[in-house]
Amino acid sequence: MSRIFGLLAEGITMQLETITANIRSRSPWEAIDLGFAMVRAWWISIYTPLAILLLAIITVLLLLVPYEFYWVSLVILWWLKPLYHRLILYVISHQMFGESPSWSASLKVLPDLVLHSGLFSELTWRRFSMSRGFRLPIWQLERLRGKDRRDRQQLLLANVHSPAIWLNIAIFSFQLILTVSFFMLIWLFIPEYYAEDLFYKLISNQLTGIGYSVEVIAVMGFVMVMVFLEPFYIAASFAMYLNRRTQLEAWDIELSFRKMANRLSKLKQALSVAITGALMVLFVTGISAETSYANDDYNEDTSVESSYTEHLSETRLDVSESRAVIDAVMQNEHLKQEEIVKRWRLKNNDLSEDESTPPWAGTFSAIFAMIIEYALWIAIAVGIIALYIYRKRWMPLLVRVPEEAEILKPDILFGMDLRKENLPGDVVAAASALWSEGKVRDTLSLLYRCALAQLVNQESLPLEHSHTEGDILKLSQSALSETRHTYLQRLTQSWVQVAYAHEYPSNERMSYLLGNWSSEFASTRSSSGEQQ
Repeated sequence: MSRIFGLLAEGITMQLETITANIRSRSPWEAIDLGFAMVRAWWISIYTPLAILLLAIITVLLLLVPYEFYWVSLVILWWLKPLYHRLILYVISHQMFGESPSWSASLKVLPDLVLHSGLFSELTWRRFSMSRGFRLPIWQLERLRGKDRRDRQQLLLANVHSPAIWLNIAIFSFQLILTVSFFMLIWLFIPEYYAEDLFYKLISNQLTGIGYSVEVIAVMGFVMVMVFLEPFYIAASFAMYLNRRTQLEAWDIELSFRKMANRLSKLKQALSVAITGALMVLFVTGISAETSYANDDYNEDTSVESSYTEHLSETRLDVSESRAVIDAVMQNEHLKQEEIVKRWRLKNNDLSEDESTPPWAGTFSAIFAMIIEYALWIAIAVGIIALYIYRKRWMPLLVRVPEEAEILKPDILFGMDLRKENLPGDVVAAASALWSEGKVRDTLSLLYRCALAQLVNQESLPLEHSHTEGDILKLSQSALSETRHTYLQRLTQSWVQVAYAHEYPSNERMSYLLGNWSSEFASTRSSSGEQQ
């Protein structure tokens, strides 16, 4: 009895009778569509253990990898794709043959899949193989190694290597599109003043406040897209593998014969019962009739046997006459098939096939091609690492830096006039005069207005009419020193209490704001420039 696989991970021989799909010869693209249908039909059995496995891996990474290196966690999650592939293939292969493993049973076989399915090689030098999804059943289900695996792999990939590669490229393209779309959807909900340089800060780990939430959501989106698409890739590759074996081993014909044999066996049982009844009737009628029928059957058998006694002619034709008869038979239109094959060849290639290519040339060319392939992959990996290491040099080229002439400084914020000609020359004296008159609101309004004027005119802080007092504090944190930002924070707090809550600050707070304006906040940039 034919077996579908050589030996599965748990040592079970799977029979063709238990297969749940319609086995027939398909084109590679039809086989891919069959794989997608598998995911739609068995998505609960596939995604449940996969989600549990990824949740465990993410938890371990969160505990071991520092937050500042969150990108390392993303790289590890992406690099471990071959591990997810083995779990997915385990579930799909059992579902294909009538078994429905639970999520716990699927996770219990993980140690065996890690140790005996070629995982180490696919996490190292075979990691960037473009057809690793198609090769996976050979490693995991047939358990072939060495020369047997290479010969088997070459045989199965003969006509489907190109579709297997294009399937990988298509899944990667969908993953890229969905990931970018997810990021763009998040981008729509981010405030404008965060979105200007968010990408640079996301890459360089400089996010604060809302940036941490954006970072967490981005990581979740990347993982969800990857988990969603990988089962489609493995199921489509497995379907192409089954289709290729159907073509080579005629599984569809074998299944048809087995169905026919089952029907005939049932018919045989019915006929046995009928014949047994007939024999009983004949036995009752008498021994003589039974003997007569037996003699008749014997005479009939001998006559039939005599008709098959002569199969060959008495004389044997010589070689020349036999060749002529064979040629005449082969001229029959049903036996004669011609096919025109076009290929490139050298014009002056007069060497025989044995003399044109030495035996060692094929081996040398295969080794040289493999070295060049891995060298290119290593160069790509080194290039990606170099881009990340030197990101501070090339990332600014992608961020548009507006010219100073394009920066529009607002003249009025919160109804306050920030123009220099409308501000007092001595801020402290003017504010102290208002304070002595008991005008607390006017005193804080003057100090806050002068502080905004300094941020706009001297610090060139890009303030806009849509900004709130809290937004201004966040934007000024990187532009001011710690002392100046602390003063601005206290001044803002006092102004907000007066303007919105109508609560006056204490005398100690007002004395601090008036006495430390010049020493802690007022910019000395212009005066120091004149002294120099």
